[in-house]
Amino acid sequence: MGCRIVFPAKGQVQLETFSAAQPRADELTVSTRYSLMSIGTETTILHARYDLGTHFAARFSFPQLKTGVQSIAVVTTVGSAVSDFKPGDRVFMRMAHTSEWTLPAALCSPVPLDVDAKQACWCGLAKTAFRAAYAAPFTLGGNVLIVGAGPVGQMAVRWARSAGVQTIAVTDLAPLRLRLADAGGATHLVAGSIASVGDELRAICGRDGFDIVVDSTGNPAVFAEALSATAMFGKLVLLGDTGYPSRQSLTSDVMTKGLTITATHDHHDRGGWTQRRIDALFFQLVQRGVFPLDGLNTHEFSPAACVEAYELATERRDEALGILFDWTTLQGATP
Repeated sequence: MGCRIVFPAKGQVQLETFSAAQPRADELTVSTRYSLMSIGTETTILHARYDLGTHFAARFSFPQLKTGVQSIAVVTTVGSAVSDFKPGDRVFMRMAHTSEWTLPAALCSPVPLDVDAKQACWCGLAKTAFRAAYAAPFTLGGNVLIVGAGPVGQMAVRWARSAGVQTIAVTDLAPLRLRLADAGGATHLVAGSIASVGDELRAICGRDGFDIVVDSTGNPAVFAEALSATAMFGKLVLLGDTGYPSRQSLTSDVMTKGLTITATHDHHDRGGWTQRRIDALFFQLVQRGVFPLDGLNTHEFSPAACVEAYELATERRDEALGILFDWTTLQGATP
């Protein structure tokens, strides 16, 4: 019998038992070691912070079983047609917070043995941020402003560093998040809302804006402010996924500066960059030490304390970044 975290109703969290299916020929059964909360998306879903008619409203309802999107697990059983995994292999999967799961082998990626399992959970958020890095694109010697140093903003900082971006400016209100952005490769840290630090940002880039601005906040009010921080003929990349798109307003900056606005989403496969291909690149960069992840996991909880974990994510978000569920506390397993 397995356990999973579910949202039975708006604002409610609980751990419930369930039975995983037996694997079909092309499937695996896995035992989860760790899963990482996607703070912004999961609290948006939990508290139904979205308008009717949005993709959030179309995809999510209660009771909600899709509570997470990044886990590290160990293969326990393989179907007869599976040739690329065997029992005992470590895999990364984009599945909900659950102690065990049966899923197609094609949805899993191998995790190198020399990558820490807890840090490997960041692979999912790294993939989300990669979409922005590719769409921008981040370029050698370029300049980028990343608005918001939450989980996906942290990953965007590290992709920018890996791409050789020369100026990587980050704005956020939380000192903890700015410190972690600094450790990840940010060249300039600006404390405060983007609307209040315009002069400081202009001093960093030496002109009226940045060539690339990435809005990772999901806050609809930031959209107009991010447009003002974008340089002539620059590009604003929407990485944060707001539940209230009707509150995002264009400004005259779009026309007067000839700006480009592009949106990215986790499922946007561009240029052949599939889930597995991005996962492999992420793990290679982590192995080479150019994608630092130390310190990003700020809190660990047993799944049995899931209510407390989501209270932290909802009520004291500035105190947390990576909220990790340790499923070995329920299994008695060795990580």
